[in-house]
Amino acid sequence: MAMEKGERQLQLVARGATIGRAVDIAEICRRRNGIIAQGLPETVNIGEILCSSEVFTNEGQKDRTVSVLTIELDGIGDVPTEEE
Repeated sequence: MAMEKGERQLQLVARGATIGRAVDIAEICRRRNGIIAQGLPETVNIGEILCSSEVFTNEGQKDRTVSVLTIELDGIGDVPTEEE
């Protein structure tokens, strides 16, 4: 995971049907739940949340508009060295 390697700011980007999953992952990180918490800093804050849309053009088909959600995660503190 990027936060284990020193990065303290991440962006989760989800499109269409995966938006709900990205929101769940952001909350799991914020609450430090489950096995994923082992690789996270002491505190993870949810930063800016951006909502937009993208238009995809397929040959011979109509243009398709897909929702895009970007969630910024900010890690504060050190990553634990041992399992808690």
